[in-house]
Amino acid sequence: MNARARVSQPESAGRLRALLATVLPLVAVALLALTPARALAAFTPPSLDGHVMDTAGKLSQAEILRLDRKLDAVRQKTGFAVVAFVVGDLQGETIEDVAYETFNAWKVGEKNLDNGVLLVIAPGERRTRIETGKGVGGALTDLQTNDILREVVGPLLRQDRFYDAVDQGTIAIADALIKGSPEGQTPRERSAGRPPDMVKVGLYAGGLLLVIVLAIVSPTFRSLLWVVVQMLFFFGGRGGGSGGHGGGSGYGGGGGRSGGGGSSDSY
Repeated sequence: MNARARVSQPESAGRLRALLATVLPLVAVALLALTPARALAAFTPPSLDGHVMDTAGKLSQAEILRLDRKLDAVRQKTGFAVVAFVVGDLQGETIEDVAYETFNAWKVGEKNLDNGVLLVIAPGERRTRIETGKGVGGALTDLQTNDILREVVGPLLRQDRFYDAVDQGTIAIADALIKGSPEGQTPRERSAGRPPDMVKVGLYAGGLLLVIVLAIVSPTFRSLLWVVVQMLFFFGGRGGGSGGHGGGSGYGGGGGRSGGGGSSDSY
């Protein structure tokens, strides 16, 4: 019995190894088949540098700069981030996957507000897509994005007017966002309660007036008056915008996420 058991143990081990050699490749193939296509062939977008990116060579640098400045003004005024991407190669993916992956890679819109919109144009496939952030669903519906693609963007692209397609398309998107905001207020207006500059002026004026009154009442504060005045003007003068430079906006995203909404079309 013992000799027979000693003989059968190597045989059992051999059978187990043979079984594993057969089963493991099959398991690997099955797991590979279950892996989402998006994970196998993930699109790699370029780094975002401004509100307009063109890897298809359809826009001149002057046109990109002009569009970027317009969209930067929209973002500064309303809080909505509208970005356009003319893509040269979808890398074997659908435009829906490319738009979704690019939106999240670029983090279009503000963090926690997700108030961004991405317009994607793929000239090689003659396809277009508007991808919306989670926070703009009420202001910009899927039906509206479909109308913009079919009635504004598509007709211009069929005439090879890429600049006009991006320009008019993003204008239509921004208009819809503003009109669709609750009570006509954009995120920037809702978060600002009153104009920031007026708030600053009120605070500085109130602080200066308080110091003057104290200086009149108490000799101790008179020696501090000039120091306090200098401090008020120093901190007050550090405001100002970031505009005025000759280049692009340099917008690189703000932490927004896609909500998966929007529309696609062919032209």
